[in-house]
Amino acid sequence: MDDTKLYCIEDVSGRKLHYHFTPASIISNFIPLVVVLHSEKTTDALHFEYKMWNVLTPLDDFKNEDRVSCWLGKEEDFALQELLQKLIKKIAQEHECEDHIYMYGSFMGGYAAILHGILCNANAVYAYAPYIRLEDKERDHSDLTSLLNPTGHFPIFYLCNAGDGNSHDEITYFEQACKKHTIRVKRDFCPEVKEGEAYCLKKVLDMFERE
Repeated sequence: MDDTKLYCIEDVSGRKLHYHFTPASIISNFIPLVVVLHSEKTTDALHFEYKMWNVLTPLDDFKNEDRVSCWLGKEEDFALQELLQKLIKKIAQEHECEDHIYMYGSFMGGYAAILHGILCNANAVYAYAPYIRLEDKERDHSDLTSLLNPTGHFPIFYLCNAGDGNSHDEITYFEQACKKHTIRVKRDFCPEVKEGEAYCLKKVLDMFERE
């Protein structure tokens, strides 16, 4: 496939979600799927390819002056969240990696990585400076800790802050909620973001392979 070409998935109402998909470049008995959820300002790793990883990159292209990131989920945006879940399941089934799903995201993409990692029973989530609590309390999942409980299946959460107080506070808040429910959470892996997102992705995927 030409790397400038987009795939598309559509629901019964005609809503479309565009995405890039890059299959693993190395054939192996273990080929996991990583879902890369960009924030609205991050686009430098759309065509990312890395050895034995299937890479799915949905595009957050539904926002305009009256709407925010489709990762948030409110009214019509909630249908787009369902469409993203459908896409993840479709790709995982087609490539036989339903039990090996990983999520990666930063900022609002970090919020989405945590949310969809929980919804699709991912193995692990890496989130850089993720939003945890949204200002608009009327939105679905405005506080991600509300999805946590002591009996469900949850990913391992790898959280990294951006060095500012707000990011630190949000991550600490989520970390404390995870520990309350004995959900695994780690804060000790933070690649150098100044090296670029492709570099960070490689470091995170290498870490996922070791864990």
